[in-house]
Amino acid sequence: MSKKTHWSRGWALLGTLGLCLWAIPAHGLVVSVDIGWGYGLGWTAGNDNANLINNYNLQEGSIVQIIMYNSATHTNQAFLTEDPDWNFDYMGSYGGSNLSSEPYTSSNYPDTRDAYDPTTAPTGHVIAYQTQIGNSISNANGYWYYLYAQFEILGTYDRLYLRVFGATNLNQAVFASYWGLSTQMVGTNIVGTWYVPIGSLDNTVADQKNYFEVIPEPSALALFMLGGATMLAHRQRRRKTGRPC
Repeated sequence: MSKKTHWSRGWALLGTLGLCLWAIPAHGLVVSVDIGWGYGLGWTAGNDNANLINNYNLQEGSIVQIIMYNSATHTNQAFLTEDPDWNFDYMGSYGGSNLSSEPYTSSNYPDTRDAYDPTTAPTGHVIAYQTQIGNSISNANGYWYYLYAQFEILGTYDRLYLRVFGATNLNQAVFASYWGLSTQMVGTNIVGTWYVPIGSLDNTVADQKNYFEVIPEPSALALFMLGGATMLAHRQRRRKTGRPC
């Protein structure tokens, strides 16, 4: 066997091994979060959503984000300050008329005109999961709001906390909303299942208020640009043919 053939077979074996490793599915961290609002407070049917608003500045449909990070590489001070500059990307100054912060518990306008992007997170932190508060359920203590989320995420993470918004829709140009953060949960960053029980997360209250603005996704922006280019080309074609636009 020639030396060239030997090397060729060696590279072929390495390539086959690489394909096998690529084909093996990556196993990430499975996280189960079990949280609720109002448990044991004796809320009654018909007043449950009002109590959710009055006690937590949240409402049915309010958005809940689960944020994760690795404490070995990134700090936790960002969310402990409850400062929007730490928690979101700054979008600029809002120049419109005042907007009441959802869920409109009163005419509470944000203290500043600064606007932030609610779909961003601090450096090294990821929005691992996002959901919304559903309808209330009943138990022996009354009506309450219960949320169970399970998801899988690839990466190394050992910290988790909640970020909540009183708003029910983040896909708006500019809006005002109450928002808040939970305490953090310490878990394991090894591959496996990490259960986050009811406890330090279920008392999360949206007690801050700011303006928020969402940047269109690149795909949506591309569609807008494509639509504009198509309309422009169509108009120019009609002009060349002498037809009215």
